[in-house]
Amino acid sequence: MTKRNAIAIALSALFAASGASAATIYEHDNGDYLKLYGEVGVGGHIGARYEYGEFHDDKEYIDDSFATMGVKGIKDKIHFRLELDYERENWKYGSGDMVLAIDKVFVGYDVMDNHYLEAGLTDTAFDDYDKWGDFTFDTTVETGEAGDQDQTIKYEGRFFGNLKVGASYTYYAKSSSGSELGNVTSSYIGYFADDYSAVIGYERRTGSQGKSKYGKQQLAGFGARYRATEDLWIGVNGYFEKEDIAQEETAVDLTDPNNKIYVYNDYQTLENKGALVSAKYALTDIWELTLSANYEAYEKWDKDSKYWDTKDHDWGKERTWQTFGVNYRPTRSSVVALEFNAGEAAQRAYAYARVYF
Repeated sequence: MTKRNAIAIALSALFAASGASAATIYEHDNGDYLKLYGEVGVGGHIGARYEYGEFHDDKEYIDDSFATMGVKGIKDKIHFRLELDYERENWKYGSGDMVLAIDKVFVGYDVMDNHYLEAGLTDTAFDDYDKWGDFTFDTTVETGEAGDQDQTIKYEGRFFGNLKVGASYTYYAKSSSGSELGNVTSSYIGYFADDYSAVIGYERRTGSQGKSKYGKQQLAGFGARYRATEDLWIGVNGYFEKEDIAQEETAVDLTDPNNKIYVYNDYQTLENKGALVSAKYALTDIWELTLSANYEAYEKWDKDSKYWDTKDHDWGKERTWQTFGVNYRPTRSSVVALEFNAGEAAQRAYAYARVYF
């Protein structure tokens, strides 16, 4: 999951939890509507650790300011959406600049009651729920699904009231840094009730066939939430991944320093896994506490693996860390939050203030 996707999921959670709503431009009795929505946020990563490979630069503070604006609507059962993001490319291999990007452009259609299709630039199916059991906003276990992708067609359906399924297919997907991933299929099935829910997802990619280091991949994930009391929610999340990564690269054209061309080969399968337990407790209507305990292991970290990346990682072949957060919601459409991390986390703290509309 990229940071952009994490923010989008946080935005979706806020709208669902607090009843915040977009600005309605028009709405008709037949169900047609047009709404304007967006977000403006300022914040960043404090005590960032560059050696963890999650940030673009070796700095103590990494800015994470972000803004988005979009329009969405329905016209005669046809759904449409356009969303623009203004974000800092602060992730690994990012430029570090504030960049304006089209995040979503898609058209959808209600095929029949409880069955829906959409196509265009949108999030892959499992991206909707890969962070389902996590109540924190940042610095927790990252499931490496494909995220938002161009040339995607997606189906979503609901059965027996609370059972929901989704599937998507992406033609020639790319990573957040622009590397080719091949074609991606993604799916999930989940049960969603008021006080408990669970979802399982699966994703598969065909690989880049020598054009990037990313070969074939299979990813399975799980998330669940349970409302233990009126004010306490408990969640779990986890994933297991088998990913083919090229062990060799050969330069074929270095004439353009900004567009060096390599051929990748010797793809080998590496295993990655991660899990967390998370909780959220509402102190009042405007104050809440969050926490998570995280575990993650990548085969490339393991000195005993023949696919070790030859770096002496401080955390060894696996890492564990904890996140503690305080959220203040002065209105239904705003949040000010501070999260602290202990253990083998990629940063010491994360702070931000965001307004949604």
